[in-house]
Amino acid sequence: MSRSTGRASLAALTARLRSLHRSILAHEQSESDIREEFEHHIAMRTAHLISEGLPPIAAESQARVEFGHVESHRVDARRARGLRRIDQIRVSWIDVKLGFRMLVKHPVLTLASVFALAVGIPVGLAPAHLAHAVNAPLPGDTHNRVRAIRYWDPATVSIAGTSYEEFAVWSRSLSGFSSLAAFRAVTLSVSVGNERAEPVASALLTGAAFDILGARPQMGRTLNMADVAQGAPSVAVIGHRLWVSRFNSDAQIIGRNIRVGGTLTTVVGIMPDAFRFPSNEQLWIPLHDERDTGLLSGMQVLVIGQLSDGFSAERAEAEVRNIAMPKTGDAIELQRQQRLRVEVVPFGLLYLGLPRGGLAALPEYYFVQLLMFALLLVACGNVAMLVFARTATRLREIAIRTALGASRSRIVSQIFVETFIFSSLAAVLGVFTVDWVVRQLNLASIAGLPAMPYWLTLDVTGGTIVNAVILATVCATVAGIVPAIRITGRAVNQNIRAFSAVRFGKLTSALVIADIAVAVIAVALSFTTVRQMLDLREQQVAGIPAAEYLAVEFRLSDDVVLRNRDEKAGGLTERRATVQRALVTALSTEPGVTGVAVGDVLPLMEHRSQSFELEKVSNGANVASKWVRTASVDVDYFRALGQTVVTGRDFTRNDAENADGKIIVNTPFVDRVLGGHNPIGQHVRFPSNRQRTGEADVDGRWYEIVGVVRHLGVNMVNSEHGEAVYFPVLPGRLNPMQVAIHVGASPLKFMPRVREIAGALDPDLTVSHPVVLGDVRQSDWYLTLGVGGALTLLAVVLVALATSGLFAMLSLSVSERTREIGIRAALGATQTVLVLTILRRSLIQIGIGALIGLPVAAALNIAVAMESQTSPVRALLIATALSAGIVGAVAVLSCLVPTRRVLAIQATEAMRAEA
Repeated sequence: MSRSTGRASLAALTARLRSLHRSILAHEQSESDIREEFEHHIAMRTAHLISEGLPPIAAESQARVEFGHVESHRVDARRARGLRRIDQIRVSWIDVKLGFRMLVKHPVLTLASVFALAVGIPVGLAPAHLAHAVNAPLPGDTHNRVRAIRYWDPATVSIAGTSYEEFAVWSRSLSGFSSLAAFRAVTLSVSVGNERAEPVASALLTGAAFDILGARPQMGRTLNMADVAQGAPSVAVIGHRLWVSRFNSDAQIIGRNIRVGGTLTTVVGIMPDAFRFPSNEQLWIPLHDERDTGLLSGMQVLVIGQLSDGFSAERAEAEVRNIAMPKTGDAIELQRQQRLRVEVVPFGLLYLGLPRGGLAALPEYYFVQLLMFALLLVACGNVAMLVFARTATRLREIAIRTALGASRSRIVSQIFVETFIFSSLAAVLGVFTVDWVVRQLNLASIAGLPAMPYWLTLDVTGGTIVNAVILATVCATVAGIVPAIRITGRAVNQNIRAFSAVRFGKLTSALVIADIAVAVIAVALSFTTVRQMLDLREQQVAGIPAAEYLAVEFRLSDDVVLRNRDEKAGGLTERRATVQRALVTALSTEPGVTGVAVGDVLPLMEHRSQSFELEKVSNGANVASKWVRTASVDVDYFRALGQTVVTGRDFTRNDAENADGKIIVNTPFVDRVLGGHNPIGQHVRFPSNRQRTGEADVDGRWYEIVGVVRHLGVNMVNSEHGEAVYFPVLPGRLNPMQVAIHVGASPLKFMPRVREIAGALDPDLTVSHPVVLGDVRQSDWYLTLGVGGALTLLAVVLVALATSGLFAMLSLSVSERTREIGIRAALGATQTVLVLTILRRSLIQIGIGALIGLPVAAALNIAVAMESQTSPVRALLIATALSAGIVGAVAVLSCLVPTRRVLAIQATEAMRAEA
């Protein structure tokens, strides 16, 4: 064969090889196909050179020099593709197909990765999603023009009340709002004919409210300006749920009379189920303009309005601030007007009492957001470890593709696409699973937890999806590109030697150890937390048999009184006092009732917090302002609960009637605030305090401590921090009032009789929220229980990540050390030695994680046990048992399959496979 013929043959083979490379780029053939095709052409060129007289070894060497030069093929391939930039990234549909193929090929790693990111991505989204939901427009506000006007108190970081008179001034003076409306939420009793009255969550509205909210009735009409005028007939609009449950979806209810409190009221409309303003109300009646009668004097309302065309919220706020309110001679009111700041804000900030800017304005928001992102990055780091293990099994494929001209960026982009696919699947799975859970929680009734406001929707929105895609991209970048760059940064000849040079680094080991340690801590803490919360249900409060008390809320509807022009302004308090005395007397005389306690809160319920100052303690040192839980109670409150004062004396009727500043504190107040010093005679001041007695404190007024009682369930989650102060209050000052009735066993069976007594006393007296006192849960209880559940979920995620990570590393180790295992087996190594050879590093990592996590978990559990006054030995045993269970589960789940693979390797098979 002539030299020219050889050159032509060589050119043809080279052209064929380049064509093969383009085919590979287009169709992404498997590694075995690539190797077989490449070796076939090398063999053809070797045979040609042998025919020309070269020795076989020299011929094969010459063929590989001609066709196997890495850099020449890389340059030629890039020139063939016409790429001007070496590192240009190309993403094609083939990458997507291969990505799904890799997900199926490695199901264990895929499930672990998807699970980790399906938890991490929603966690990362949660703060921003909730912040957006709070600031979102109300349903029906299509142009986002509805705003609330409120007073904000910077000193207390809370909302201050707005009077009806201030609303009236704004209504006639502002041009930045096309219309304004005032409202207030109440509970009214509703009945039809001779039926028993039932309490209904209701709202009093001025005439423009429905138009401002863009609400249209399902049937009939809404309220209008004529309905709120003096002398207007009593009318009401009912909600869809009330219409279905109480009126059996009767279309003829429009125009019929129902009894709202003691007043016959005509139903004029039915609202659709989507409208439950301001929160979850089902009845709306007019808020009548009674200013000239004096009945609205001092009544607090909430104000909303619709911005006028061309007015922004900022411009409208500036106008509101320039409105001068009438001055009063009340020094407290003058100080209030100087201290408060008027604001125009979204409705959600008004209703939830959040500062301007919403959740994002709270300092805790950014801490939580940072913590959530940190957890997401931890998940990404673990997933990166899994991706590295999966990519390490494809080294030969990567090496051959690189030798054939594929750029590093081309390979990295393919691995990124594969990672982006399962991160996107995780985002979809996580976001829509959370959305489904939220929908179920909205539908479910959980005892002790109020329903979310109808306008606070946590459903998935377009913005949520966009943010989820962004987080999925970030996760794919961290978990995909980083390990891909590390793998592709190796020399081609290293990759061709298969797995021999692949090792997991120190960071990978640290991640596995941290996963196990944190999982041990989290699962031990979660068990202790949940167990502690469940144990609290069985505890009695300072000797009070809470399971024998029926807790009921009574509220006297004030709207009927306000519309009764024969009443004086003070008649409302007198009427409430008369009803309260009659109610307590009637309940106390019932057979089996041994006590009736009345207060604005009861033991185990949420107590409001107030700042306070101590005049001095026994050592004469001044004490800075602090916060304490407070309650306003009837003078017989403690006796009705079977409590006696520990030190000092109980309240007397004179303490409430003279309002001369007597208070009772509990033992945690004495221990933590007064340092155990004698509390009797000490004085406490509550700056700018307005008690629910309806009277304003005068600046500088001091309250004298006259008695001490035991801890009465003020803070059941942490009883040592349940400092409380009790104020005496006269009958009629509380509305609503919480009543605890001691009836012995099965308290709920007494509820029908309670309704009968209330209905006989006053048709306006509503009875709601009946519950056994022992079943009352404070929000901290639910929050702590939720923390326990979150810790459990975190432990499950970390165990899954640690298990899958160890499994990936062990599987890779078995694959790359198959020949070594075969040689050891041939030399007589026992199965135990072979298994320990492979598992030693992983077992060491598991052991280190356990040694780090177990002492921390034990210490935290003992601290929690001592704080809750339970056995620390029991807590230590529980922590140890749970930690051992976690470590054992990780070890078994991660090592079982690789161990079986090691034991199945035969020396002859290993050597044959290597050859």
